[in-house]
Amino acid sequence: MCFLLCTRRRTALYANLRVVTGRAQGRLPVGLGLAVMVNFARSVVDTFLIPYMDDGYLTRHVTVIDKAGLRAIADEGKGVVLVTAHLGSWELGGFALARLGYKITTVAGIQFSSSLSPMVKEMKARYGIAVTSARSGGLTMFRALRRGDLVALHIDGDQYLGGLETTFFGRRAAMPRGPAALALRTGAVLVPAFALRTSRDRVTIHLEEPISTAGGSEATVTRSLVAVVEDFVRQHPDQWCMFRPIWEQAS
Repeated sequence: MCFLLCTRRRTALYANLRVVTGRAQGRLPVGLGLAVMVNFARSVVDTFLIPYMDDGYLTRHVTVIDKAGLRAIADEGKGVVLVTAHLGSWELGGFALARLGYKITTVAGIQFSSSLSPMVKEMKARYGIAVTSARSGGLTMFRALRRGDLVALHIDGDQYLGGLETTFFGRRAAMPRGPAALALRTGAVLVPAFALRTSRDRVTIHLEEPISTAGGSEATVTRSLVAVVEDFVRQHPDQWCMFRPIWEQAS
């Protein structure tokens, strides 16, 4: 019902999916938009069930594939910028990493609604995820990386401040420059990370190999990150919960 009533968001979702699937002028695969909405609903449920998930539940329902060697990086005291997307069950992914002992700082605006946002922020803080804002959180994130903590940021769309124009699925789009800028300025390790749903109640966290920043610029590093996001979104378009236009943001 929500899917049918939210016309503006449904229109944006379909426009994004047409680009991702290469069907700009044609019909989308039957049920793809609805599948995204179902995944989003399950992700919302995941978020609000977090207080009831113990370590046993996470062991049974969450798998981590760590190509990055995140634990070894953390043991060396290096800061890590985790770059993710609105893909799968990203909130549960962050919570699971926090329960594994990683200290995480993230950026968020209003989550779900203005009335629920404070509760979500407080719940994250309870489990070791500090939430800051895009406008005032630069120093907070810088200090977190210097301490050897994790900073988790989304890169699939410039939600907050002026972005960096790059190519996303062959089209110009504005993407946040924050992940690349933080890694370049602090020397933090840049790790793409995605929490994909593999069944109704199981999630696999993919920690991909670090993106090299050596000799790079914000533009080149951002493009390398976006390329990884493209691969995951292309493989799992039914889990990409992007309900606002991406490509109209580019100049």
